[in-house]
Amino acid sequence: MEFLNGVHVIETYATTTLVIDDRLVLVDTSADADGGKILDYLAKIKVKPKDLSTIFITHTHPDHVSGLASIKKNSPAKVAAHRIEADFISRKKTWDGPPGPQRHTPTPVDVSLDDGQMHDGLRVIFTPGHTRGSMSLLDETRSLLIAGDAANNESGLRSMDDRYNIDPKQHRESIKKLATLHFDHAIFGHGEPIKGEASAKFAELAKRL
Repeated sequence: MEFLNGVHVIETYATTTLVIDDRLVLVDTSADADGGKILDYLAKIKVKPKDLSTIFITHTHPDHVSGLASIKKNSPAKVAAHRIEADFISRKKTWDGPPGPQRHTPTPVDVSLDDGQMHDGLRVIFTPGHTRGSMSLLDETRSLLIAGDAANNESGLRSMDDRYNIDPKQHRESIKKLATLHFDHAIFGHGEPIKGEASAKFAELAKRL
């Protein structure tokens, strides 16, 4: 669905986001190894994988990275991730946190990112705790946070299930960090997006942690 003008939320097991303006950016690639749902959605709105400029991966869990190799195969897009997460996505290093060793097809990361860095119109917000190198992305032109798994909105806004967090305390500190920022809207890996007053909801959550 088109959540905001030029921002599409693709309903895969873990939400994939497509940002369209003077460039085409994909955030996360779902649990499907063939990337089928994403590719079908792109075809429906007449977007070709070869037109993508960047594929951001918020973190290395299989429900966010499994479709990467299939989508990248037909696309010149640069793969971008936080520098700590890059070797897990390429599988140069074996992921030793929950939910266990990764089985996705290794894909090199072209652009290693740091906190605060701008890339292809999105600002990197380093939000570790769910994984070591988890990141969120801020689209300041749209006042939109693409949270990844920095928080969950399946049954109201809350932290992720600690069974899947490598460092639960650090995960909560990352939520508090996001609560200091201003953004009107938010998209999550799991749960409904928030349209309007999103940062106020993060501030309320931070007080409860």
